[in-house]
Amino acid sequence: MRFLFLLLDFIIFFVTAAFITTIRSSSGSWDLIYFLSNCKVLIPVFIVNVILLLIFSFYDLRRSYKRHSNRFVELSTAFIVSFVVSSAGIYFGLNLFHIPTPKTNLLLILLIFCCYIFLSRNLYKLLHFSQIKVVCLGTSRTLNRLREVWKKVPNFKVVYDFKKVEEIPQSLDVNDIDFFVVSNNVLEQDNNTAKIIFDNFVSKGIICLTDLALFEYIFSRLPKETLRNASWLIKDIANKQKNSVYPIIKRIFDILFALCLLPVFLPLGVIIYFLILFIDKQNPIFFQERVGIGGKAIQICKFRTMIIGTETPTKVGKVLRKFRLDEIPQLINILDGNISVVGPRPIWMKEYEFLKEYIPAHSLRNVVKPGLTGWSQLNFKAPPVYVVLDTPKFENDFQKNVYFRDAFVRLAYDVWYVKNASFMLDLEIMLKTAKRAFIRDKKLSE
Repeated sequence: MRFLFLLLDFIIFFVTAAFITTIRSSSGSWDLIYFLSNCKVLIPVFIVNVILLLIFSFYDLRRSYKRHSNRFVELSTAFIVSFVVSSAGIYFGLNLFHIPTPKTNLLLILLIFCCYIFLSRNLYKLLHFSQIKVVCLGTSRTLNRLREVWKKVPNFKVVYDFKKVEEIPQSLDVNDIDFFVVSNNVLEQDNNTAKIIFDNFVSKGIICLTDLALFEYIFSRLPKETLRNASWLIKDIANKQKNSVYPIIKRIFDILFALCLLPVFLPLGVIIYFLILFIDKQNPIFFQERVGIGGKAIQICKFRTMIIGTETPTKVGKVLRKFRLDEIPQLINILDGNISVVGPRPIWMKEYEFLKEYIPAHSLRNVVKPGLTGWSQLNFKAPPVYVVLDTPKFENDFQKNVYFRDAFVRLAYDVWYVKNASFMLDLEIMLKTAKRAFIRDKKLSE
């Protein structure tokens, strides 16, 4: 569906461009040469727009299920950035090659395209989520969470809510049902349940999903029930990685990425080095022992942002941590092959050993290399600063409970990434990381 939207966006953008260039041509009629001369500029403009729409999640069709941000503000921001980047970066550059394209054309095309994006996404939401009638079967924490989501989405309506399969009446009208959600617990406890569901619903064209599968689709993370019973998940991940060329492609991309960014960030890195040296008066570079692929210890290189022996950020460190600039030296780690550009956050070895005692499935995140950025970093808040190299220390039980709850959520996002890792997902994470740097942790939903 995302590729269909991309194709439709491409068609609408260039149909709009053809219309605008026609009415604004000197003759007032269709001029192919004039249109093609504009396309030399408009093609990179369209690419910039697609990247911005991806960053602001306008190709994430599951947003209707989730807690909403202000989509109008996000689209307006994308429009302004697109116009500024296109005008400053593309026009000034292409003027060197004497390719004339009036800025008024660009402004009109982007305005119409912006309105189309807003209307098309809202129309999709209206049509796709219009009066969806759901049947639930069973009880579980995951299914209860889904019920909470549906209460916030007015287009969903739970028309039947059965605790046991025996409660389903023979006279149930399937024509009044859009999809059927069954608790995975019910399927595991009674083998005959699957046959009953197939005969009465699947065979009649009703979409049937388990609560675990639907939760994973909506929230892009795994539910706790899946992580606590990870036997099938281990097999699923193993089958996905068997004979896969993805790790090879990813390693090649990592090397190219680091080699391209090193010259760009080297001057900034030198400035940061001397700012830490003269303002904070500390050794600017330090190494931390973290957990790598397979649970092996690796050394991560970072700029120092904390006062040595404390949990207090330095003057320069406050700025570096806010914009993740302390991660710049990790480009060396990427070249070494210890970490990748995208992957689960490399946590401290002591913290990892501590969490394994309470979360048995925690080692699943080590199936792939840790990353400079990752899925959990985009979608959830960072771990607390009181988790240090030794055993975490908690001031009270509430703080301890919050710590384990958050660790479980981060793991749920990390393992979802491991299960669904692909080059396109990596690209999406990289692009959205730029936006994440400006979002406070407390604004991220769980």
